[in-house]
Amino acid sequence: MASAKLTFESGGTFLRDTRKDAEAYLAQSRVRARGRVRLYAKALVSLGMMAAGWSVLIFAQPGFVVAGLCLLALLAGVLLTAFCVQHDANHGAYFRRRNLNHLVGWSADALLGYSSYAWRVKHNVAHHTYTNIDGHDDDITQMPFARLSPSQSPRGWYRYQHLYIWPLYLLMGLRWQTVGDIAAFARGKIGESVLRFPRGLNLAGVVLGKAIFVTWVFLIPALVYPWWLVLGTYLVLAMVASLVMATTFQLAHCVEEASFASADSVGHGTTDWAVHEVQTTVNFCPRNSVLTWMLGGLNYQIEHHLFPRVPHTHYPELSAIVRRNCERHGIRYSTQPTLGRALRSHYRHLRAMGRLGIPLEIEVG
Repeated sequence: MASAKLTFESGGTFLRDTRKDAEAYLAQSRVRARGRVRLYAKALVSLGMMAAGWSVLIFAQPGFVVAGLCLLALLAGVLLTAFCVQHDANHGAYFRRRNLNHLVGWSADALLGYSSYAWRVKHNVAHHTYTNIDGHDDDITQMPFARLSPSQSPRGWYRYQHLYIWPLYLLMGLRWQTVGDIAAFARGKIGESVLRFPRGLNLAGVVLGKAIFVTWVFLIPALVYPWWLVLGTYLVLAMVASLVMATTFQLAHCVEEASFASADSVGHGTTDWAVHEVQTTVNFCPRNSVLTWMLGGLNYQIEHHLFPRVPHTHYPELSAIVRRNCERHGIRYSTQPTLGRALRSHYRHLRAMGRLGIPLEIEVG
């Protein structure tokens, strides 16, 4: 059983040197202004695509071709909102004031259908603090459906997980939009991180956000189109968005190049947190500017984990700083140059984890 308390060694020369160089870069007013302009402009683009696609579908009721383009715009807007708006805001990267960040982060509730309140615990605390630590990082705890870490118990069906995991990725977003938040609130924790039941404004945000999401996704469209068409369209778009989001996060942590750990192996206060984050994380497609723009810089996951409160528009420049300091301190910095190689690494990791610990007579059939 995972320990409820787990601490890291804070600071360290690597993190101190990296932060010093990063702060020198971010101290330039022109650099900060350019990053903010790009961040806010992308928010306008993502929200505008959602609003335009939805409005034309509802008020113009176009033909098949135009409706298809509107749905593509709506899907693109949803993904951009997830990667480039709510993600940065819920990390506190949009504004200096916490309440303004939470307000923008509330786009997860109203536009994406899952609680930003729960997300901040699931992602910011459970995942970012305890990356790839079995029992603490909820992102790698997917039993009994899949085995993502070598410290997890083997099961016979895991030997096929590299094949059946992809349909499961289609359903991960649907789970959080329906029962995921409720289940997390009922458990009172995510991994080993405490999730207190929301109260006051937080509870109002959860309830109102879900109501707005249901209204614009189901109720208003059902006044214009048949209910079965509305439901079917929602399922298709939600599953595609879920596949893209799940795969994006998995390519950064559940690949051959990433390290994994158990709570016992990490110890209590003896592991350097920053080094742990770098070695459990992998960048991919760093030179693909289009993919970087679409994913909100989440292909630069190493930089994101070290500087989660810095807008993602700075990650490409920060990567040179982090890589230089990794070389200086002898720390492995892993990058997959193409999306195809990253996907193959994830596939091989799933296959290796599925076969690990299975008796030979079962593994060879």
